[in-house]
Amino acid sequence: INKEGRAAGVLENYAEGEKYAEHSLRRFVRNRNPEIMPAINNFFTNPSK
Repeated sequence: INKEGRAAGVLENYAEGEKYAEHSLRRFVRNRNPEIMPAINNFFTNPSK
């Protein structure tokens, strides 16, 4: 494998990588806490509410 072949492979996969990184589900959960059931977690950690 030469350098030209490796560079071409990266360019071919760029669109596929962008589609994976910017998937709608990934955008939705990107800035959320990794909790399975947030309501139940909040109930047990903050019972005064």
